[in-house]
Amino acid sequence: MLAKLIVIFCVGVTLAAAAIELNPSRPLLFGTNRLIPRVATNQENNGTDSSTVWNEFLVRQSQTNPQNRIFFPIRYVSNYQYYQRGGPLFLFIGGPWELQQHLVEQGHFVDIAKNMSAYLVANELRYYGESIPVADASRSNLRYLALAQILPDIASLINHLKYDVLRDPEARVILAGVGFSASIAQWARKRYQHLVQGVWSSSGMVEASTDFEEFSEVVGRNIRRFGSDECYNTIFQGFGVAENLIDAGLSSTLDRMFNVCSPIKSEDSVEVEAFLNGIFNEIASQAVSVNLRETIDQMCQVLTDPDQPNGLTVLSEWLTGRFPDADCLVMDFESIIEAYQVTNWEDEMLRNGERQWLFQRCTALGWPLTSRSPDQPFGRRITSNLFMQICERLFDSWLSPEVFNSLVRDTNMLLGGDSPDVQRVYYTRGTLDPWRFVGVRNAYGDSYIRTIENVSHGEELDSISEDDSDALRSAKESVAREIRRWINQNPDPQPPFSEV
Repeated sequence: MLAKLIVIFCVGVTLAAAAIELNPSRPLLFGTNRLIPRVATNQENNGTDSSTVWNEFLVRQSQTNPQNRIFFPIRYVSNYQYYQRGGPLFLFIGGPWELQQHLVEQGHFVDIAKNMSAYLVANELRYYGESIPVADASRSNLRYLALAQILPDIASLINHLKYDVLRDPEARVILAGVGFSASIAQWARKRYQHLVQGVWSSSGMVEASTDFEEFSEVVGRNIRRFGSDECYNTIFQGFGVAENLIDAGLSSTLDRMFNVCSPIKSEDSVEVEAFLNGIFNEIASQAVSVNLRETIDQMCQVLTDPDQPNGLTVLSEWLTGRFPDADCLVMDFESIIEAYQVTNWEDEMLRNGERQWLFQRCTALGWPLTSRSPDQPFGRRITSNLFMQICERLFDSWLSPEVFNSLVRDTNMLLGGDSPDVQRVYYTRGTLDPWRFVGVRNAYGDSYIRTIENVSHGEELDSISEDDSDALRSAKESVAREIRRWINQNPDPQPPFSEV
């Protein structure tokens, strides 16, 4: 039996936990909410080491300035085990993570490639992993981290693979991705229809947003479903009491209960948000991953302990208990800024891709997680203000809330937001995934949306298994049929040539 492909939602800034442990004795409870595809250690390998090859491909540092003649290498990994001459090219698009070999060796996309004699490739996104175009990650050097630079990288790589590697200019190209990488795949199809025959978008995040309130709603619903109403109410009570203590000038009580490194400045709304956001992030990390059924159950067993006097006490003991070796917990605004100001590529924050991903969100995508909705248990103080203040401090004062809002609007205007006019994209997403609310709402023409009951973020990327529900198995089979149909269809019609 194949183990499940685990796609971990990182609420913190290490790849393995919800908090940044740059200093394990003072873990930072804040993260950029990256979505990172990771595979279980006991996942069977469909490919072979001998057929998996790592390569580099040179691209322009600036894809929009022809006077810039600087090039840098982007990594990609390929698997030719199943390829037969004349077969298609399957490309799994990179996202805000270091390139991972399992993307061309395991999962449903690989299984489809096997059945269709496809050549498999996964690329690394510029600025992540070892695909670095600049000397450091200072603010001015992040200017090449934009979709206007990323999308031409994809087109250049496709042409390189078709002409220089496969030596088959007629090879059909299918893209796939998960989360933000699925968004890039969709936008590449929209811009380069002559290069890309179809896209499988798993949990694609395409609508930029200045207030992502639905996220906390789904987290709350998941806690009710896989924990209990009592667990939900404990969290609701804990946040409510915490907010009341802050309003009453008794934040020192919270300092002691949550063992914070810096006292909460109750008169500063941003500092209050940073504290409450830290608690929320830790809870969310248990409520949105593929194995959320187990992690929520474990969390709720602690939060519903009948021996605890109230919700705030049990919440504080659960949170501090997650870091038993920590001297204190970092939950203040200035420490967040300090952690994300690093510019040396050797720093853990940059190796993990955290500063880069935050920059992309601050300058184009948004998605600040808030507790503005009444249908969630995390109080009312987590707003988009904390996110925007962090953006402004980290990436210069020009990035004001007004500019941030306009950048998000521009992204949706240029790329189509939740209703992009793009053909031959198959959208899949699960009902347990909060990110589906920034996915596509309206598909046009030869594109389809498949929402899968009781499935979390990217879970449908795993190989078909006897453990799959009927709905999940049906969705996977439908994806395979659609990809085969795209490959067998005629190319998109080209406009007639007219001589001027």
